[in-house]
Amino acid sequence: MSPFLFRRIAAGVVWCLLILSLLFSVRASVFAARAYNTLAVKAYTPDEASLRESVAETARQFAVEWATWLGDPDEYAKRLSAFLSDPSAAPLPQGVQRAVAASAVSTRQDGPDVWRVDVVVHVERLVKLPQTDAYSVPPALRAADTSASEPQPQAAQGQPQQQAEVSVWRAAVIQVEIPVRTAGGKAAVAGLPAIIPVSRGQGKAAAPQGFGDSAPDNLAAFVNQFLDLYYSGGNVQNFVADGSGVSPLGGWKLQNVDQIQVDDKNNPTKALVECEVTAPGTQTVKQRIVLDLTVSGGRFLVKGLKAAMGLEQ
Repeated sequence: MSPFLFRRIAAGVVWCLLILSLLFSVRASVFAARAYNTLAVKAYTPDEASLRESVAETARQFAVEWATWLGDPDEYAKRLSAFLSDPSAAPLPQGVQRAVAASAVSTRQDGPDVWRVDVVVHVERLVKLPQTDAYSVPPALRAADTSASEPQPQAAQGQPQQQAEVSVWRAAVIQVEIPVRTAGGKAAVAGLPAIIPVSRGQGKAAAPQGFGDSAPDNLAAFVNQFLDLYYSGGNVQNFVADGSGVSPLGGWKLQNVDQIQVDDKNNPTKALVECEVTAPGTQTVKQRIVLDLTVSGGRFLVKGLKAAMGLEQ
């Protein structure tokens, strides 16, 4: 091949590579611009984020007051007047109920200035149970009520005697949808809560994988001693690694360690612990935690403590 022809072929290859490089650069720029525009559309500005937070919080606060029924219509109307210009639109329901906690779980925009917020409310209701059914209810959940001690009306001849009733607090979870309007950057309730089905949770509480070996005896003894001090608030300095950030909890008592599994029996670096703890007024609270371990001077030390997280099945 002559030198002239070789140079022509080499130059052609170089130009082809340059053209391909330019085409790929343009294509990459187009994709980057599209991705940026997509993110920009989905992203909230600080003002939009603030408005969205205000909508959700307004609905949550209204749900708490709406779901708290203490038997006084004037008191109820006064509380709702913080959200409604005419609180008579929301008459006090019959019965006694109090909202214990509430959380906005979904905020959807339904128009330029219309929003719908789903709020989950944990409530406690005062219900009456036959005295025979109330024996298993802890005394702390029994309301101060004299009806059970008052003489019961005599049943008509041939009819069974009417049982005495006891008032008790029963927990429940409800979910409501609350419409909200916005104007001038402010949120206002736009209707009464509608009770809707409670959303089904998607969480997992299965034990994590990767812990197939039982802990060796020396590690099991170490974990028992550490958890006993950790839950009771004792000094764990000799059980944790420097810089671990693990500090004693306090206020609890280790009741039982059900099992300890490790990632590697010969060289464990993580331990999955299932145990039960108690506190004043409570018993048998199950715990499932993972301890990150290290070895220093021939002994185990804890360098991390976290909740165990199960994998998707």
